[in-house]
This record gives sequence, C-alpha cells and structure tokens, in this order.
Amino acid sequence: MQDLFYRKALQAVGDGILFIGAGEEITFCNRAFLDMAGYGEADILGKNWRLLERDETTAELAERIRDAIAKRERFEGEVIAHRKGGGAFRHSLSILPQFDENGDFVGLIAKLGEGHRGERQRDLDAFQKHSRVIFENIGTGVMICSPDGVVRKINPEAMRSLGLSPSTEGRTIERAKFDLIKEDGSPFTEEDCLVKSVMERGEAVRDAIIGKLAGGSGGTQWFHCNALPIVEPTGEISTVILYFNDISQRRNHELAAKADQRRFQLALRAARSVVCDWDLLTEEFWASESFETVFGSSPPSTMGLTEVPQYVVEEDRDRYQRQLLQALAQQDRRLQREFRFVRPEGGIGTLRSEFTIHYDDDGEPVRIIGSTIDVTELRQKEEKLASSEERLRIVTELSSDILWEMNPDTEVVWRAAEGVERLGLDPDLAPYSGGAWIDQVSPEDRERVVSSLSAALEGGADRWREEYRMQKADGSTLLVQDTAALIRDENGAVTRVVGAVRDITESRRLEDFLRNKQSLESLGKLTGGVAHDFNNMLMIIMGNTEILLDETDNPDVRELLDLIQSAARNGAELTSRLLSFARQQPLAPQRMNIAEQMEQIGKLIRHGLPEDITLSVTASEEDLFVEVDPSQLDNALVNLAMNARDAMPEGGLLTLEASSYRVELGALENVLAPGEYVRIAMTDSGSGMAPEIASRVFEPFFTTKARGDGTGLGLSMVYGFANQSGGHAFVETAPGEGTTVCIFLPKIEPIEGEAESRGTEYTFPRDSAAKILIVEDEGQVRRYVEKLFEAEGYSVLSASNGPDAMALLDRHDDVDLLFTDIVMPGGMNGLELAEKARHRLPGIKVIFSSGYASMRTLGDSFDPGRDMLLLKPYTRMELAKALKRVTCDPVCD
Repeated sequence: MQDLFYRKALQAVGDGILFIGAGEEITFCNRAFLDMAGYGEADILGKNWRLLERDETTAELAERIRDAIAKRERFEGEVIAHRKGGGAFRHSLSILPQFDENGDFVGLIAKLGEGHRGERQRDLDAFQKHSRVIFENIGTGVMICSPDGVVRKINPEAMRSLGLSPSTEGRTIERAKFDLIKEDGSPFTEEDCLVKSVMERGEAVRDAIIGKLAGGSGGTQWFHCNALPIVEPTGEISTVILYFNDISQRRNHELAAKADQRRFQLALRAARSVVCDWDLLTEEFWASESFETVFGSSPPSTMGLTEVPQYVVEEDRDRYQRQLLQALAQQDRRLQREFRFVRPEGGIGTLRSEFTIHYDDDGEPVRIIGSTIDVTELRQKEEKLASSEERLRIVTELSSDILWEMNPDTEVVWRAAEGVERLGLDPDLAPYSGGAWIDQVSPEDRERVVSSLSAALEGGADRWREEYRMQKADGSTLLVQDTAALIRDENGAVTRVVGAVRDITESRRLEDFLRNKQSLESLGKLTGGVAHDFNNMLMIIMGNTEILLDETDNPDVRELLDLIQSAARNGAELTSRLLSFARQQPLAPQRMNIAEQMEQIGKLIRHGLPEDITLSVTASEEDLFVEVDPSQLDNALVNLAMNARDAMPEGGLLTLEASSYRVELGALENVLAPGEYVRIAMTDSGSGMAPEIASRVFEPFFTTKARGDGTGLGLSMVYGFANQSGGHAFVETAPGEGTTVCIFLPKIEPIEGEAESRGTEYTFPRDSAAKILIVEDEGQVRRYVEKLFEAEGYSVLSASNGPDAMALLDRHDDVDLLFTDIVMPGGMNGLELAEKARHRLPGIKVIFSSGYASMRTLGDSFDPGRDMLLLKPYTRMELAKALKRVTCDPVCD
C-alpha cells in the first residue's frame, strides 16, 4: 500500500524518475520521463537503461557513470539521452544507488530534471534570436505599440517605408506627420487610427488599405495593414502589433486597371457599344455598363436560347432568332448579324453584333462572347455617302467635264474615267498619276501649265485656271480649259486641289468664228455703206452707157463706151466680191464654174499680198463646175494665201491652179470616194514645214505663230469647208521646198445649155397696159430706171421713199408691179413697203433692188419663189430677165 502511494507521488513529480534494477533493467518510470523521452511504458519497462545512451555522450562522462554504478556511488551530471524516433534531449542526471537492510545492492534511482529546463531556455533564447533576425530583416514593416500608441519597437522596413528613425521608439507617432488617405481616397482621420480601433473593438483589425501621399510628383504609397492585440490572462490588451506591406505597385496596377476599365466602359457608352458574355449552360448573362445607355434598361441576369430581346423590332425578331439557331446548328465559330432596334430616345436604330461561339469537346455550345454596336449614324452616313456618290456619278456621266482631285503632297490624282474616255483621251490617264496627265499636254504648253500651277500652289491663290492643248488617243489635238479650287488649311498650306477639265475646242472655234464674223460684219457694214453709194454710181454709168451704145453706130465711140462699161462691170464684180467676203451677200451653196471665177478670186487675193510676191492664177480647162458657197470658197482661199504670204517674208511665187482630178479605186479612197473632182491647189515657194508640223496643221488651234499672233483656226476652217462641201484638203510640204495645199471639191456636170446661157439675150415683155411704181431714193438711178421702162412702153409712177409710194398707191389702185430699192430714208424700207403694198393690192408683183443685201437684211419678208432681187449695178438685160420671171397676166401677155 505504501509502495503504491509512493509510486503515485512520483507520478506527480515534474522531474523524470527511473527505477533501475540490479541487472540494469528499467523497472519504473513516471510520466514526466515518458514526456521527455517520447516513449510509452511498454517501450521502456524491462529494457536496459543503456538504450537511452547517445553517441554524443563523451567517453569520459560515460566512464564516470559506469564507474559510479560499479562502485555503488552517487552520480551528478548533465547528459544527452536518446529520444524515441532518433531525436535527443539534454537533461541533468542524478543516480542514487539503493541497498537492502543487509546492505546488498538492489538497484538505482535515476532523476532527470534541470537539464531539460535548460534546454527549453536555450530553445527560447534561440527563438528570440531568430525572431530578432526576422524582425530586423523581414520585408514587412512591423511596429510594436503600447495601448496608448507609444512605439515600443519598430523594425527597419517600417522605418524605411514610413521615413522614420530608431529614435521613434519610446514616442507616440503624430499622425499629422503623414498625409494619409483611405482606400477610397478620403482623408485618414483620428478615428481611423488602427491602434485606437483595436483598443475600441478588443480584436484585430485586418486587411486595411492605407495610402501615404508623397510630396511632389511621387504619387501615392499604398500599404496593406493588420493590427493584432496581445491579450494578457487577465483579458487586458497589453500590446498592439502593427504589420504592413508596401503594395504600391500592385495597388497602382489595380487602380490603373480600374481606370482602364472605367475608360473602357465610358468608351463603350460613347461608342454606343455593348460587350456581353453569355453562359449557355447556366444561362447567366453579363453585359457592360453601356448596355443601359444603348438599350435604356439594365441587362438581364439570365437569358435562354429561345428568348428574343424586347428591343428588337417586330419585323426582325424571326430573322434575329433564326440566325442564332442556324449558327449553333452549323457549329459556326462566329456570328455576325445586323438588326433594327427601338432606341430608348425614340425612333428606330440599327445594331451590328459580332460574337464568338465556344463549344465543348462534344461540340455542344457552351458560351457566347462578343459585342454589339449601334451603327445607326454610320448607316445613315453610308446612305448619305452612297446618295452623294450616286449624284457625283450621275453628274460625272452627264457632265462634259473631266472632274479631278489632287493631293499636292503625294501628287496622287483622282480623275473621272468617264470624262477621259468621253474626250477621246488615253484611258490610262484615269488612274492616279499627275505626271501621266502632264505628259499628254502639248509640248508647246507644258512648261507654261506646270509653272502656272506651281505658282498658284506656292502663292496664296484659291483659284487656278489655264487653257492648254492636249494630245488625243487618235493623235489629234483638243483645246481644254482647266479650272481648279485650291483648298488650304489654317496655315495657308494647300491640302487638296479639286478641279474640272473642259473641252473648249468647239466653243473656242465658235467664239473665234463669231469674233471673226462680227469683225466681218463691222467691215461689211462699212463696206455695204460704201458699196450702196458706189453701186448706185456704177448703176448710172452702166445704164447710161447702155443707152449710148443703143444710140450710136460710130465704131470709135462704141469702143470707148465698151471700155467704160467693162470697167463698170469690173468695179461691180469687185464690189460683189468684197460684199461676199464680208458676209453681206446671201450665203448658200450654189452651182459655179471655178474656171470663170479664178480671175476674180486672183484679184481678191492680190490685194492682200505684198509687191515682192508674184501671183499666178490658172485654170486647166473651161468647165470646172462645183456646188459650193462662193463666199466660203473665197474665205478659204484668202486664208491659204495669207498663210503662204507669212511663209515667204522675203517674197516669192504664189501659184493658184484649178484642174480636174479623177480619184481611182485604191487612190485616196480612205478619204475621197472614187469619182471626178475639181482640184484647187495653192503653192508657195516659202520655207516649207517639217513632217511633225505638217501632220497637225489642220488641227483646231494649232499654230506655229507666237502666242497672240494667230488663232490656229485658219487652216482648220479650210479643212472644215472642204469636208462640208463633200471633199477634202491635203497638204504637201517639206522643209525648204515650199508648201502646196490642195482642196478637192466634187465636180458636177454643167446643165445642158448652161455654158451657152451666158450669151442669151432677154427682152422686155411688152404690154402698154401695165403700170409700174418705181421707188428709189437716188434720183439719178430713179431717172435711169424710169427711162428704161418708159422706153419699153410701160406706164411709170415714181417715188423717192416709202410714204410717198403709199400715197401714190392710195390714188392708183391699178399698179401691176412695184420696183423698189430696199434701203431708203423716210422710216420705211422697201420690204415694209412691199408688205403694205400687197395688203393694199393683193395681186401686185414686186422686184427688189439694192446696192447690197444680206440674208439678215432680207429677213422673212423676201420669198425667193415669189420675189426677185436685183443687185446694183444691173444691166438692162438683167432687168428684163427679172421682169420676165415675176410677171404674169396682164404684164406677160
């Protein structure tokens, strides 16, 4: 009983106790020993105590222990014992030998004690040492504070992060020293102090985000902070440990990511674009914040495959759903569609969606990610642009101009291809090269055009215009007017040039023709006024000469009278040519014999030539009939003569020759049909022309003369006259060998008896009952005509102007014929008089006479089938012929 008590008492002892028998086996151990050694009772009881020995025990110490046991003596010392599992523990060892009442050795009592507590102290010392190393070197800032905020200990990382020094220990940190902010950017207040929060709550404060504003442009330093209380057994908080990590880089990345996310959301809103993520398995639906901006409502949290959003217009709903299901059925990876929707601000808009469809390993759709953008304004702009382009296309097609646009920096040119083809230019000019266009400008104009455009670009002009010649695809030349607007930026630099090229070949020809015509009309008016008086005088001379010839048989007198009459006829012919050239004669193609006209044409040309040029005019045969406008022929030949004159500045020979020419098959058949022609050739002995110039002489506006000295239209008008008359014009020339220009006109056969008709004598119809009213403002001419009619037995009335003639008609209603001048004083011309006379006497016949008359002067009042026009000076035979043509009963009975 007593032994059991002792054993229980030993179990309560803090030191380890072992009973070792005389045979060195362990017979008892208490719990303290088992805790130290890590063994269980079954592991240790009955075993030799030497199993606890370690190699670390020195030989000396082991010898001492064995010696003490052998001598049955007490042992005190510190040893290292073996721990179960291979470990070791240091302990103090006391061995007490035990003897029975007979003094015999019965065993040992071993006590293990103070050595274990020393080990724990050493462990604690080591832990404290390690903790100090960690405290001083850890990358986390640590502050140990008292409950009132006094800093007891601060590690180097905390000092570095906060800019503190070791002297901070033992003092309270003033928060005012730091410009702190909370995670949301608001100021950090006294109430936000972590130590204070721990003391008030009685628990740790975790995961606080605090920012420290740096001075200057250093930005914000961010910390992740925790505050932990140390609670005593009494429940009081004795210490608050603050530890924090610098998370500035991570935090700034997070803030930048949030800012980017915010900008992204704002950009989506501004662009009216929505990004969405649709999980088809869970039906969860996510959309960006811009969803509400575009659709006017929050996005749904879930959406099924069979659902069609309410914002899709009714007419597009079926197609909207069908496109989705079809894409899924075909396992398409992408889905693009456009549909109309109801805009939250009202009206109908257009959306374009682009989605990526994701499938699992079995090919089942699991997710759709993509974006939807409001393209309403884009589609409206596209429609406007398409409409504008259509208008431009129509304008381009209908316009006769070539529209173009140029970037002056790149010299890239856009040019309407339709206009290029329409003007007959090389189709390759349509693309985007300014140089290709310039290359087609005539060499004579190229430098001027380039310089002019460069000056406009470099100067301050906002408009540019130039006229120049271009080479057509067929080798011919056209004249164009190029007009452009120069668009400049705020600095005055040209950014774009927009222009139009117009073919003015025909208009310039017409302008020059009109200018020439107006000049000729002015000349014609002057010439006409002179011719009127001159023809009246010739009329008197010729008329009286005829009378004298009828009254004398003296040969000498008749010879003199014939000379007078011939001179008068030549004067009349020259006047007629002048009037014709000045366009004062009626213009119309008519039959004429070139052979008969050559002498008069030569006289007309001779007046424009200097004395050092000899003119030779010949006709190879008597009958060279053609049908042309005489005045146009005169004009063409005068043009040729003037060009020949300019080619012979030092004089020379000019030959004008008319002859018959037969065009056979194979000869000139490309330009002239086979047949008979009259060939009019004008040859000069001048300088001649090079082939490259000769090939272009008939082109409109082509000239070798200095700018302003010629229109370049003379030879083109000759060419046009020949072609319009059914013929053609050719040039034969070589440098230093002179030039021959040939005009080919279709030859016509003379009407039977036409050649003989020139000698036919006409006599007056005789009828004494006929009454003629003569109206002529020139008294001598009026008197001559009176004598002619009276000599033939007619009854004659006469007046000097229209009003006097009407007064006579009021008194004589039996007048059969009105013979009137056209241009007269008194406010009424001959045409007006004839109209009034016909109104008074419907059956009256009319013969007009005039010193000159143009078709404009005659107007609509003159009827060639009814009326007759006699041009002064006329002969008695011409008057008789005219009278015969217009009179009928009773005059011609």
